[in-house]
Amino acid sequence: MCATDRLVPVPRFVRPIRIPENVECQVADPPVARAGERGRWLLRFILSEAVPGGTELRLLFHGGRNVKGAWQGIQIDNPRTEGFVAVRRRSGEPIGPLAMQAPGEVSFQAPAAGLAKDGCLEVLLGDQAGIVAPELTLPSKMFLLFVPLPPEASRAPSSNPEPPKRIAGACLIHVIGGDLDHLRVYAPSQVQTGQPFNVLVRPEDRFGNVASQRPGELHVQNGDESVSVGRRADSDASSCCMLEGRVLDDPGVFRLTVEDRANELIARSNPIRCVENLDALADLLLWGMIHGHTETSDGTGSLDHYFAYMRDDCLLDFGAPGDHDHVFETSDEMWRMTQEATCRYDEPGRFVTFLGYEWAKWRRNGDGDRNVYFLDDHRPLYRSDEGHCPTPADLFAALQGETALIIPHHSANAGNFCDWKDHDPEKERLVEIFSVWGSSERSVHQGNLHPIRPQAEGSPDIDAAEVQSGFVQKALELGWRVGFTAGGDDHQAHPGDETQRGTPPWRWKAGLMAVRASAKTREAIWDGLWRRNCYGTTGPRIIVSFSLDGSPMGSELTLGERPELADRRTLSVAVHGTAPIEKIEVVRNNIDVYTHRGSCEDASFEWEDRKPLAHVALLPAKYWATPFCFYYVRVTQADREMAWASPIWISP
Repeated sequence: MCATDRLVPVPRFVRPIRIPENVECQVADPPVARAGERGRWLLRFILSEAVPGGTELRLLFHGGRNVKGAWQGIQIDNPRTEGFVAVRRRSGEPIGPLAMQAPGEVSFQAPAAGLAKDGCLEVLLGDQAGIVAPELTLPSKMFLLFVPLPPEASRAPSSNPEPPKRIAGACLIHVIGGDLDHLRVYAPSQVQTGQPFNVLVRPEDRFGNVASQRPGELHVQNGDESVSVGRRADSDASSCCMLEGRVLDDPGVFRLTVEDRANELIARSNPIRCVENLDALADLLLWGMIHGHTETSDGTGSLDHYFAYMRDDCLLDFGAPGDHDHVFETSDEMWRMTQEATCRYDEPGRFVTFLGYEWAKWRRNGDGDRNVYFLDDHRPLYRSDEGHCPTPADLFAALQGETALIIPHHSANAGNFCDWKDHDPEKERLVEIFSVWGSSERSVHQGNLHPIRPQAEGSPDIDAAEVQSGFVQKALELGWRVGFTAGGDDHQAHPGDETQRGTPPWRWKAGLMAVRASAKTREAIWDGLWRRNCYGTTGPRIIVSFSLDGSPMGSELTLGERPELADRRTLSVAVHGTAPIEKIEVVRNNIDVYTHRGSCEDASFEWEDRKPLAHVALLPAKYWATPFCFYYVRVTQADREMAWASPIWISP
């Protein structure tokens, strides 16, 4: 579709940290695979050790904790059909027979004479008929040749779900984006009249990856008015480009249209609220993603890729890692690497970072997964392993002296649900209401459009992965005072973008969170999170404003200070969507009490609740000693994308 001068250079290979130093990394021939396209590749493995005759060896194409990307249709039975895999010596002598151990894992035995150290094995992937590459791009994706070990040979704790193995060879490949299919346009959600701002144009292939070609000449319009493109800065690392120096002259809410006429592509930006004086606003609206996994736990891609991708390819304002804390996954050295990367990418005013990790015991007893974030750099890793902090109470005690936030995630997921029995009110001020696993707000039978995705495919029931005690509404009912975040649990080097994961009918994006902060600095964003002045979406950058008699989302109000709230309460809501707004629901004490219907992308209303507070308040609960009432807002667009504004509470 695009000229060859628009092709993006193949990125350099970065050695995955899971490959031992004594193992030589080879590069596939050809060194790239285009997402979703068919091809044939020659993979070479240089043996790091001599292998005695009869020893079982295995080839891992996908399926390990760090070996992501399903190569579709791998098979060993018919060389004339798609997906055939063959193994040979460098001399061309075939090695076999082969056996399928799993959809992405093939085994064979070393020849009777054995295999010499530094010898080479060649694997023909997609021999003759080709094979389909993964849908999602993957940087420095690895294929492994390994010797399986007996379970007793593992030195890792028993909580490690992956069988022990000794890596004998490795080969890398870049999975890059396919042809340019469509554009996405991202701009700041708030700008000032007459002041320049930048717009990111992200060319994507049909799967939502950054495409392998840059867009052509770009034209920008604000409604019917043409806008000067200004300076275009093409990225060296991807096909994304920045249009620098955009200016809006009038206050209001706008959506810029960007057109690539050569490729017949057009896209609209997220809504942009333009004000006459940004400094006069109490808060900026900033976007971030604070829960994703890298190669330091069970994801793929380096920490550098993780932070740079959010900043440069998604135009996010802040981010944090969320790698697991287990000893067998994240070593002390890897935690040091995480600390250093978090410091390295923190750049106030441009992109803000926080140090974070996932406390993940995986006991499935209701403890759930809890993500921990620190305001300060170089903080310790309080692990969930035995002998460290294996229970929520242990974690709460360890964090007693830390400036930290604890955020439960995918709380209704049967894989590791949270039943809200343990709570630290001081630090558990937020909850992840939506992630790539779906929404944990409430059940699909109560209207949840994004039910929790099962761990394994093939489940017949739409609610198969739900755990009733894990819904966020249960936490609110018990008196938890938590604001809402969304986004995360990406494991495939796509933090912060809008690619979808999973299989229908559970195919979701990872979502995003927005926070209102006085400045784009770590301290200001932390303050916004601490105040719970934040909300989550299923991915799009929907602008949501919600207040109760002038108090913003996340507020805790009392009748002692606001006696007028006993008789009536006025809720003010404004939403600027990325698609027509279908409805905006006001939720009081987990009951939908008012619905505002919409038909366009912008909606605002006030709703007055005249029910006496004494008649609607909930009784004292486990985590709140007096009667209380809370309100929050749920937004649903016509395209089924959603947003949830954090609650506001009222007590005596």
